[in-house]
Amino acid sequence: MKIIPTASSLPVRELRRLLIQPDRFVGSELLTLQNDESHYLRRVLRLRIGDPLAISDGCGQLWQAELVDEYTVKTQPHPCEQVVQPHPRLGLAVSIIRRGFDDVVRMACELGIDAIQPLRCERTVPQAEHRPDRWNTIVREAVEQCERLWKPTVLELNSLDSWLNSCSGQKAVGVTRTPNVGPLKDWFQQKAAPGQTTWLIVGPEGGWTVAELEALNDHSVVPIHLGPSILRTSTAAVAGAVELIRWREHQLNS
Repeated sequence: MKIIPTASSLPVRELRRLLIQPDRFVGSELLTLQNDESHYLRRVLRLRIGDPLAISDGCGQLWQAELVDEYTVKTQPHPCEQVVQPHPRLGLAVSIIRRGFDDVVRMACELGIDAIQPLRCERTVPQAEHRPDRWNTIVREAVEQCERLWKPTVLELNSLDSWLNSCSGQKAVGVTRTPNVGPLKDWFQQKAAPGQTTWLIVGPEGGWTVAELEALNDHSVVPIHLGPSILRTSTAAVAGAVELIRWREHQLNS
């Protein structure tokens, strides 16, 4: 006879998951759900009173919990899982685009990027999306779906110059039609420092202006390419994110 596990017998990793902001853990084991969270658990996930679930704080901790009533969950006193934040931190700084930035945010989160910096560049189209509330919702949903325990940050929209002047860490920038530029993986192997926050910068589909390239050079940003093809901004961002994650995994496993 085939035995089908019930919800109560499932390991915590297999339970339905909800992301709760860490400042809502105020020492009590009872958490009050917001309207959208209650709707998600009861109407979307179809959880019933008494059903188990997992609660993540987005800061590396996971609790086993139980749905007490429509607007309340009760967590266990202590986390059942704690994960140290991956190191080094990885960031994507990407020009906002007319369509597709939602996908960049979602896939960067699922792949493991730690920070996403939307940029407004000189050739960013006027119709480019700027939907910070939507992007944060996408991140929350992606964290719950892919079971990350560390929630990535979507930073405020910034200009390239302002961000370069304020952001620390090592940086590489994707360029096209520039001679004597190596691939991103070569920079990782030959020059990138494993201990620093590492950023990949992806520009608008109209390309970088001369002034922007000079600013990038002045801030010691290393030009790289992401392959022989001319990629759309969204494609380049995801391809670069994959390379970033592979590099970090290699550092962690070496």
